[in-house]
Amino acid sequence: MKNQNPFRVTFLGTAGGRFVVITQLRASGGFILEMEGEMLHIDPGPGALVRAKQYGVNLQKLTGVLCTHAHPDHYTDLEYVIEAITSGARKRKGILVTDKPVVEGTRDNWPVVSKYHQKALERVVVLEPGEKTRIGSIEITATETRHREPDNIGFVFRGKEGSIGYTSDGEYFPGMEKYFKDVDCLIANVLRPRKETWPEHMNSRQAVELLSKARPKMAILSAFGMLMLRAGPEKEVAWIEKQSGVKTLAARDGMTVDLPEGKTGQKKPRMP
Repeated sequence: MKNQNPFRVTFLGTAGGRFVVITQLRASGGFILEMEGEMLHIDPGPGALVRAKQYGVNLQKLTGVLCTHAHPDHYTDLEYVIEAITSGARKRKGILVTDKPVVEGTRDNWPVVSKYHQKALERVVVLEPGEKTRIGSIEITATETRHREPDNIGFVFRGKEGSIGYTSDGEYFPGMEKYFKDVDCLIANVLRPRKETWPEHMNSRQAVELLSKARPKMAILSAFGMLMLRAGPEKEVAWIEKQSGVKTLAARDGMTVDLPEGKTGQKKPRMP
């Protein structure tokens, strides 16, 4: 059935941190945003193609792909997602939005997307915090992060019918909330529970601070690390919602959320 809501998010993975990704206790395929007639894949990490097949998502229908930074849990399947968009690199179509190291590399690392795959796309857009681009009628703004990959960016997507933010990885810092002020939904990567910290990653207490100041209409937490899974994401989310006053959900693999209403569902896994 065609989605009648302004936009929909489908989670192909909710893993955060290397050990959850390595063990695949949660999948690591990123998420799909359907908005304003566009279909975008954000942060297609390890297993994105497999999870898309599992949950009945046709990646050949994508009109764009976005990658926040050059860490493997966010880019591993990126080139093959580009191949899906471009019919095996035979049709020049689709847009990639990302940060500089993903397409240019750094002094210590090669680019994670080959020139071959970049040339297969209609357009490659490199953004820094505060810069904007468009895919169709969606305005996309890059947001600042504080993470180990210093060029890492988050995103805010704005269309005629609503807005959605994505923090990407990184810890909370004063002023972060300005990017996500009053969005209809904020997807926040929250690695650890309230009693645990890890440098340059967000925990539940930092999530409370962000939500309390940004005041999105609702929030969805994802990218859970091992300690968060042991603590119980649903328990942490209940505490975060109580402390912040913002309706908050814990993402699950295969979960769909119709926005801005916040109606949730679950994609039924398909057998091979």
